[in-house]
Amino acid sequence: MKPFIPETRVEYYFAKLSEIPRLSQYEKAASDYVMSVAESFGCACRQDDLWNVVVKIPAHKGYEHCSSLILQAHLDMVGVASGDHDFTRDPLTLYEDENGNIRAVNTTLGADDGYGCAYMLAIMEDHDFPHPPLYLVFTTQEENGCYGAQALDFSDIDAERMIGLDVMESEIENTCCLGCYCSDRITVHKEFREEENNDPAYELHLTGIEPVRTGMLVHPEQGNAIKLMARLLEGLKDQFPFRLVSLTGGEAENYNPKECTAVLTCRQPVEEPLRNVLAKAVNELDDGRQEIHLDVHPVSSGPSLGEKDSHALVDFLYLLPSANIAFSPKDNTLGATNNVGIVSLQHGSFLLIMSDRARTMDYKESLGKRIRILAGLYDMHARFETRYLPWVYNPESSLLKKTAALMEEFYGQKMVESICPGGLEICDFLPKKPQLDCVMFAPIGGECHSIHEWLNRASFNRVYLFLCQLLTRLAEEETSV
Repeated sequence: MKPFIPETRVEYYFAKLSEIPRLSQYEKAASDYVMSVAESFGCACRQDDLWNVVVKIPAHKGYEHCSSLILQAHLDMVGVASGDHDFTRDPLTLYEDENGNIRAVNTTLGADDGYGCAYMLAIMEDHDFPHPPLYLVFTTQEENGCYGAQALDFSDIDAERMIGLDVMESEIENTCCLGCYCSDRITVHKEFREEENNDPAYELHLTGIEPVRTGMLVHPEQGNAIKLMARLLEGLKDQFPFRLVSLTGGEAENYNPKECTAVLTCRQPVEEPLRNVLAKAVNELDDGRQEIHLDVHPVSSGPSLGEKDSHALVDFLYLLPSANIAFSPKDNTLGATNNVGIVSLQHGSFLLIMSDRARTMDYKESLGKRIRILAGLYDMHARFETRYLPWVYNPESSLLKKTAALMEEFYGQKMVESICPGGLEICDFLPKKPQLDCVMFAPIGGECHSIHEWLNRASFNRVYLFLCQLLTRLAEEETSV
């Protein structure tokens, strides 16, 4: 294992940030560090109560008349570790693997979004190149809901253009993100009446689904432990009537659930018919990542839903729209997806939590209507809360065209356009700056939010050079007009 030793200024700042714990809601030390760097270089800066930081960089001499531009990234990171690591206190230990990638020992790397913050810190130190007036915006609490971006005061940010630095998970460096989906958090609730039940009871524990963060990977069909459990119970219902005692599964509305547990009563043994249905599903999901296992064992009986309610609840879960819902016939891109994320049935109280994603508001409303109608047919109440609005792709964007032109020159290949299925902080900026023209790009990296997260070192440095050249190109083109 080769220790990571910084050799450039962007690498230096990335390493410095890696020494500072910066989980969501614990970004104060990192925010204070950004403020100290800004103040050491004489930059005008401010910090708010959520520890967002805005740094103002004057234009390079001779370019004062140019339109201002925002650079933006978030300070917080996701903390996942395979051993003992206190993310509120311990620094990350960085190393370089045999492929030239930066990684952290047994933890997430925090390249999401440490790379963007490092770029802006480096620009504070050395901005002796042609560039327009800049606002460097460091936000907080992106990973737990974009709360920093929502609270950010834009009143003194006089800019209508933005380069976002937060779109990891790309293996093509000349990729540019030009839009993102909208999303709702959906809850479905119903109170059922329980009744005493002395039939034999069984616990079904389904495990082995590969968890995937739906904001990163939504196009491939994914396993979902809740939907798979509904399929097993639907198959059982076709043969033997049963009654549900409880049902639990999932950890978050925007992660596909990897486990689900059901307790039911049935007068006939249930294991064989359940395994027959499971074998068909496992065959369909055979992608080399799944290790699906079903454990069935007797448990003590207890109050349960009635047979009719039990079967109706299973029907509802079985029929729920899940995974990829719609594709655009124009360009075969994903139009809408829904993740059945968390389910709970305890003492007759049923709660389901989901997260939809859609490329347009029309797609989202259509998907939402389907869920509302289905919930109504089963006398359930569905509630929708907006997670974020869409950043709508604009093919006429001036910033898009200028970025595409330089990317083709810089890389010798045309820019690859992408739309992010996850939420981005620009969705919280647009209501405050409706005319904001934005592009986003990143160095090559991947496996964010896991202990396998990596950032290609050469790409990390190269994209910083591209960023600086783009700032120069924007200033010079405006000057030549």
